[in-house]
Amino acid sequence: MNGEEKIMEHPRPEDLFGAVTVPEVLELAATTPRGITVVNRQLDQTPMPYALLAAGARRVAGGLVRAGVAEGDRVAIVSSTSPGFLLSLFGVWRAGAVPVILPLPHRLSDLPEFVAEINRRLDHVDARCVVVADAFGDFVTGRITGDRPVLTCGELASEREEISGPVRTRPEDLAYLQFTSGTTGLPRAVALTHRQMLTNAAVCCERLELVRDRSVHVSWLPLYHDMGLISVLSGMAYRIKMVLQPPEDFLARPDSWVDALSRFRATSTVAPNFAYGLAAQGMRLRPRELDLSHLEVCGDGAEPIRAATLEQFVEAGAAYGLRPQAMTPMYGLAEATLAVAMGEATRPLVWDHVSREGLQAGSVATPVPAGAPDARALAVCGPPVPGVRIEIRQEDGVPLEERRVGEIWVNSPSLMQGYWEDPEATAAVLRDGWLRTGDLGYRTEDGGLVVCGRVKDMIIVSGRNLYPEDYEHVAAKVEGVRPVCAAFAVPDTERMIVAFETAKGFDNHAELAALVMKRLREHLGHAPDKVVALDKGAIPRTSSGKVQRALTRERYLTGKLPVLAELAR
Repeated sequence: MNGEEKIMEHPRPEDLFGAVTVPEVLELAATTPRGITVVNRQLDQTPMPYALLAAGARRVAGGLVRAGVAEGDRVAIVSSTSPGFLLSLFGVWRAGAVPVILPLPHRLSDLPEFVAEINRRLDHVDARCVVVADAFGDFVTGRITGDRPVLTCGELASEREEISGPVRTRPEDLAYLQFTSGTTGLPRAVALTHRQMLTNAAVCCERLELVRDRSVHVSWLPLYHDMGLISVLSGMAYRIKMVLQPPEDFLARPDSWVDALSRFRATSTVAPNFAYGLAAQGMRLRPRELDLSHLEVCGDGAEPIRAATLEQFVEAGAAYGLRPQAMTPMYGLAEATLAVAMGEATRPLVWDHVSREGLQAGSVATPVPAGAPDARALAVCGPPVPGVRIEIRQEDGVPLEERRVGEIWVNSPSLMQGYWEDPEATAAVLRDGWLRTGDLGYRTEDGGLVVCGRVKDMIIVSGRNLYPEDYEHVAAKVEGVRPVCAAFAVPDTERMIVAFETAKGFDNHAELAALVMKRLREHLGHAPDKVVALDKGAIPRTSSGKVQRALTRERYLTGKLPVLAELAR
């Protein structure tokens, strides 16, 4: 199949939600008794009924207008998930402005780079003002460039006078600027309209088979990430119950996510692969009273889907009523708003076992037995979601047949307008209504999409394509290695380097490097030219936690990585 198959008609937001702008769907949600509950790592609850959220958003909008924010202005928000953040976010929409959610720093050591990057993004989108969490107010004030007011979520939430007049936002108005993760370059701002966002939200609701008066969605995903934001927007627009947790609370106590799934009888959740590994470990090491029998969808996306990780989660969760068919692979990207391909809620996850040798651009992904020496298990991300077309194309843009590996191209009603104020970058990825994703993949015989890796991250040695994900995965399984590794090629050579962070308590770095090299040679056939041991936190990551291979390479080659030990082949 190469895009000629019949395309399922996508649901229209006006039909599914009754409106096509975010302020209007929030007002409709406010007529129901449901809402959002914000919890911390101890699962202490702060309920926010949609009626309360809508009324608060109107007050925040009034405050923004009085601060000089006009329709179409960009308003940056720097805050983690909290009631004040939600009021600010929906208040920006109610004011007819455009929210731009910016990430928080991972560590105190990141603060100088964090401030520089925040100012770069503020300048790029020409933000009218900045709304920050109360705890960041003093820190941000004085560090923001330009003549921009800094408002806190607390002071906006305490506004008493609501915005006057009806919602004037139109479906084709700019609704949001979503910064990309920046795994292969500088983050760019994806421009999305209200219709595009709510169309993708409608598609997600339909594919996940949500039921308005029964579904409960639990999420800890950061809302500056497309997967987190669209999940919340979908649940609110469809008017289901939601439970949200700040991502830092999940990371501080990963068990709290599974505890929330149980306590609130969640029917759906979405997370990247690593979270399921942490959840499995928690259930195995800390058995407790849980009920996961209500879960119908455990979406897995945003990073490579590992068979071993999900098998561990399913095995650990089975003791608490988790059904294997709840595991749902997903593929999406900010440039398509979010969802592109997704497994169907009632069907079990399917793995495609193929030979690594066949995963070359233009080659055939050849099925092999699961136990074959060079087998690579890849998740079938399901068929395209309704309204979306997928083609696998070779470098010159010619479509490829099923099982041939090439770049994934996407045509969707939710495709971005373009990158904000960047026509050159937009022209490089949008061609005649199709998006070049930069991802490598292929289609199975039944039309399912399989993702192999990133085109720009591919390492070519002696004419062979080597996937950095494979090397990082094998290295991370060595005892003493943290699950943060980066494999990359040295420019203009066929040399490959694998960098890894060492776990606390492992001080013999040279011995650990030798063990990593040995394991890579045994499992992947081709050993890297060098392995490099680094301290915790040395490998740069994006705001959503993805490893930045290109930046790791740059820092290594310029001597800016604090190397603990290195071993040549």
